[in-house]
Amino acid sequence: MFECRKCGKCCTLFHMFPEGDSIREALDSGDGICRYFDRESRLCSIYESRPIICNHARYYDEYLKDRMTCEEFDVFLNTFCERIRSDDV
Repeated sequence: MFECRKCGKCCTLFHMFPEGDSIREALDSGDGICRYFDRESRLCSIYESRPIICNHARYYDEYLKDRMTCEEFDVFLNTFCERIRSDDV
């Protein structure tokens, strides 16, 4: 099961989204970091109402449940999380 380590690395990847991407436009503070990322606490300032892209359970239910198992998505999330924490993206 995927469990967020609350490191904040995924909140700093908006520079990887293409220019004009609606997610990037809505969340990027202009420097590739999410506008809702509290740099001091390294936590989301709107966690309870965060966008679906930031909520892996909701994202899975909405977009992926008919394409892969929850276990497969957990493996993907754990692998991706491990890669971004090691700066291997």
